[in-house]
This record gives sequence, structure tokens and C-alpha cells, in this order.
Amino acid sequence: FAFHPEHKQKYFAAVASGNLFRTDNAGITWTAVFDNEASYAIGVVTLDPNNPKVVWVGTGENNAQRSVSFGDGVYKSVDDGKSWTNMGLRDSGHISQIWINPEDSDEVLVAAQGPLWSGGGDRGLFKSTDGGKSWRKVLGDGLGNTAADDQYTGVSEVHMDPRNPDVMYAVSWQRLRNVAVVMDGGPGTGIHKSEDGGETWRQLTEGLPEGMMG
Repeated sequence: FAFHPEHKQKYFAAVASGNLFRTDNAGITWTAVFDNEASYAIGVVTLDPNNPKVVWVGTGENNAQRSVSFGDGVYKSVDDGKSWTNMGLRDSGHISQIWINPEDSDEVLVAAQGPLWSGGGDRGLFKSTDGGKSWRKVLGDGLGNTAADDQYTGVSEVHMDPRNPDVMYAVSWQRLRNVAVVMDGGPGTGIHKSEDGGETWRQLTEGLPEGMMG
């Protein structure tokens, strides 16, 4: 869900396997607003905290079961969901979180898990400083250990410390699905911290379980 900050009766609901819906009357009626795009599976919907008419969507549900729907990247609307533009990361497969800097709408972070049934693709934490026109990976190549460099490790969550926007936390998740098995965790899974707005990261280990995490 993504709620309008000033009009609580107005919000969006993203469905894992079937469209994005908007209501203007607290859920009495709904309008499908993502019918004409290339993906139907939604992982996250986020409103720009500086301008709620700007809506970001990450496609592909971020689940690891066999019956899972994938997406084709990040979409952006500047007219309250009436029209959409694909902003890239088309090979991300599954996106679960989008963060917009509350002080600068051009700064956006996307947590991309990557394809579930194969390796590679656009997986990791991606940052844009031009409103989504271009992206660079800031977490995912060298996540603090060599095992996390493998082709099955992506980033599933990113959060900002509300007291300091330069302090951020991200979760990497190593996973692969097959017909009969699922690799749900591994050496690449971990919790990471940044103190410079997501530019550089270090893996946290103290107080956490030893060995492979899920």
C-alpha cells in the first residue's frame, strides 16, 4: 500500500499477481491503473514524499515459491498513476523496495532481488541521482565477502534511519528456485550498513547468527 500523505482516503494497492489499483474514497471503489504496462506482478508501490503525484512501482513479486510472477523493472508516473514510463532495470525480475530521498526527489534507491529461477540479471541495490534516468549499482558487487558476489545474491530491502538520511540499512538475500528445491539463503545473505547515503556499505556481523542466514 501507498497512502497519500494529506488525503488518507486516497491510496494505492499493489497486488503480487494482478495489477495496481487506486482508490479515492477509502476503498469503496477501485480503479486499475496498470493495465497497459508490460508487467502485471507488482512488488512495491511508493509515493514521492516531496510530490505524491509521482508514483514509483517495482514490478515482480518478491516471493520464493514455485508459482511466482516476475516483472520487467521500475516504472514511474508523474500524473498520479494515469500514465507510466519504464525507468529501466528490466532484468531485475523481482523488486521489493523503492526509497526516495525526502530531501531530493532525484535520489532514488531500488532493492532488486534479481531473477528467481536463474542467476544474473539486474540484482543488487541500485541508485539514481537523476530521477531514474540512469542507475548504478552501489551494493551487490562485493557485499563484504566473496561469496556474496555470486550470481544468485540480490538485495531485498533497504531502510533509512529516520533520524539521519545518511544512515541506511540493506538486506542481501541469496536464493535460487528449482522445480524440486529452493536455495533460500547462503553465504551471500546478510545485513549491511551505509553512513554516507548509500554510497558505500559494510556488512554487519556482531550479535548476528554465525553461518549462513536465510
